[in-house]
Amino acid sequence: MKIITCFIFLSLLTQTLSSQPFVLQQKSLDGNNVSTFIQNKATFNSDIRSTNTPGLMWPRGSNKFAFFTTGFTIAAYVSGQLRMSAAYYGGEYRPGYSQGGQFFTDSRFRFYKVSKGDNYVNNPDWLNWGDMVPFGAPYIDVDGDEIYNYHIDTPGVSNASQTIFICLTDGDSTFHTIGTGFGGGTKPLFAEVHLIAWCYDNVGLDDAQFFNWNVTNKSNFTWDSVYFGIVCDPDLGAAGDDYTGCDTNLNLQYVYNADNMDGTGNPPEYGLNSPAAGMCLLKGAVGDQISYGASSLRVFHKAEPCDRDPNSSIEGYRLLKGLKNDGTPYVVPNTSPPVITKFTYPGNPETAQGWTEFSGRVNNCGGSLFGQIVVPAPPADRRMMICSGSTLLSMDPGDKQTICMSQMVAQGTNNLNAVTKLKTLAQNIITFYNKNDPIGINLISTTVPDKFELYQNYPNPFNPVTNLGFGISNRGFVSLNVYDALGKEVTELVNESKPAGRYNITFDGSNLSSGIYFYSLTVDGVMFETKRMILLK
Repeated sequence: MKIITCFIFLSLLTQTLSSQPFVLQQKSLDGNNVSTFIQNKATFNSDIRSTNTPGLMWPRGSNKFAFFTTGFTIAAYVSGQLRMSAAYYGGEYRPGYSQGGQFFTDSRFRFYKVSKGDNYVNNPDWLNWGDMVPFGAPYIDVDGDEIYNYHIDTPGVSNASQTIFICLTDGDSTFHTIGTGFGGGTKPLFAEVHLIAWCYDNVGLDDAQFFNWNVTNKSNFTWDSVYFGIVCDPDLGAAGDDYTGCDTNLNLQYVYNADNMDGTGNPPEYGLNSPAAGMCLLKGAVGDQISYGASSLRVFHKAEPCDRDPNSSIEGYRLLKGLKNDGTPYVVPNTSPPVITKFTYPGNPETAQGWTEFSGRVNNCGGSLFGQIVVPAPPADRRMMICSGSTLLSMDPGDKQTICMSQMVAQGTNNLNAVTKLKTLAQNIITFYNKNDPIGINLISTTVPDKFELYQNYPNPFNPVTNLGFGISNRGFVSLNVYDALGKEVTELVNESKPAGRYNITFDGSNLSSGIYFYSLTVDGVMFETKRMILLK
């Protein structure tokens, strides 16, 4: 059975503008080897029980920490003016929802958490999960009636050891301040964000966690030049000896120790053979039949003048665009003419192939493509971020985007081999996610088509990910299958009963060779249409 995620806003839930006071809270996600805290302001990986305390612990119970803090940020232009929903150290979100450019909240809007072994008797969140189903809380629809029944259905992500859900919005203007550490302080976007965080305890996924943000424009205006960013201060054990890197094939941004000894080895430091930790983008922004994926994977620093933590919203926006905070682009060292990039240190640290921090960096500022090359880059307290978006991406009122990420930790025989192990883990996670589609097929519209429809995939040609869409005019048993040029079935994407509506599903051809493929829609045993798509690697 798939997970049903309902986005229908029920009119009976409309409340008056709330003056309910905000209380900063957090919830632990600790259902496997990784333990972290999530705050109700769109930050995570920190621990608010004490000041300046990291939150992502690995292994669980070791008091050794890989990340210090992380936040989810949205930025866009509205009628030519920059607006931002910022989160990093602080956050401009709070529990509640937005409607028509107004902010609402009540006592229902809080953390909901379910774990293996829970039921509606021993966990009030299980019993009350239905309060959040209209706002995107996932559940397994055991009886297939598309209604959450607490005594029949199972809340949370299928097979997860733990699931956390919270509905957030940036619609409270009093929460917008430059004190987040990543710009902020603008007028609200009136973004509504449904955060689903989950983990598994089975071998192979027990060193990873998953975060899914379903974002809806709940304002009365269009967002232009939209970017989403996952911004992290990693602090792998001892904070001052970190290196970072990225893998553009895996959409992976990671941190590792610059040498093979992290601090003294006493908690919170890792000592000998320090692990590597990273964030892998599983689903990025999509618009106008373009999948933007990771538009940048990059590092920035603590104190460098043009590449430090942003002090304003425009500086934060430049970082989201893949630039330094003064608008200067990154340059690959020792290239002539200078090669501009939004992907920093994409080489392989263990094999010393490509550009890594050991190769150095160009200290260019003020818009110049030239500057002193520092070799190697000095280890320091790094920041890193994954961004998805474009100056071409717009979101009209009611439009939705989904951003999904996995964060993970891996240890090898030394600090460099840990990066190799992390990349292997990231690849396994990507394969699992694309095969299992844990959050389910996206219902993109409840508008009933007047016939069965199979939409052309986009992008097409693609490499290696594309989006397939279909519409059904009434409930039916749907099969969506992919075949190679010889007619051999490659994969079955959908095989279940679905209600009327329009749907989108992501197809990953990473394990396939270049060529022509076909996909077919069958409803109630009758094949309605077949379309062609091209995979180019």
